[in-house]
Amino acid sequence: MAFDPSVSLRLINNERLRRSLGWGEYRDLGGALALTSDAPVPDLNRIESFVTDERHVEALLDVGFALLRAFDREPAAFVTPLDRPESLGEHLRRRGLAPGERTVSLVCSDDATPGRANRDIEVRRAGPDDATTFANIVAAGAPKWARSLTLAGTLAGVHDPGSTFYVAYDGGEPAGTLHLLRDGATAGLYAVATLKAHRRRGVCSTLLAAAVSDARDAGCDVVGLRTAAEGDARRLFEAAGFSPAHESVLWTAPADA
Repeated sequence: MAFDPSVSLRLINNERLRRSLGWGEYRDLGGALALTSDAPVPDLNRIESFVTDERHVEALLDVGFALLRAFDREPAAFVTPLDRPESLGEHLRRRGLAPGERTVSLVCSDDATPGRANRDIEVRRAGPDDATTFANIVAAGAPKWARSLTLAGTLAGVHDPGSTFYVAYDGGEPAGTLHLLRDGATAGLYAVATLKAHRRRGVCSTLLAAAVSDARDAGCDVVGLRTAAEGDARRLFEAAGFSPAHESVLWTAPADA
């Protein structure tokens, strides 16, 4: 699909809402937002949503990076096609940062039916009692801090009226997860995960079909998600009827800097 700034803005705002549900804390810098969290990763400790101009961008970066250092975090910036000024990348390079992880935001086509539901996969809506099961699947094999943060975010989210958490069961065993977050007419899909032992069984497709159906029934006309710009996940989602809305780049200091 052609780049639509209004659709991209809705997806970005939905992601910001999701991070606010137990994942991190935002601070308004007066021209950008600073995100900080307990997670020792740049993706949750960064400056984003730049709406400044050439005259003020350097001062804004000074303030934002000083704030990150105050939380013992390295400078990082998340840049989308909506960020301004256009020279932002040049300013980041001069400060020793380089483009790193690229991600793509995808939107479900209006006429798409995501995935083919496997009747052998049972999808249940998760409540507070299922938070540990949900977090264990999402953070399987991840460090302890990731499991703790995922559990905290899940416990915070299950009480949010716009959130629906799904757990898929394969042969009676927990196998996959998905978090649907509705914000007005926008829906974001998060924590799409399948345990390794249950892959290639239609778990992901069945979860996507259930969540997109629920989002559309709730009146959402934009249903999207974000994933790595290259790799199997993107190919899976595009095969399920999702198309690119925009790409984003996380700028960080090179490892050998």
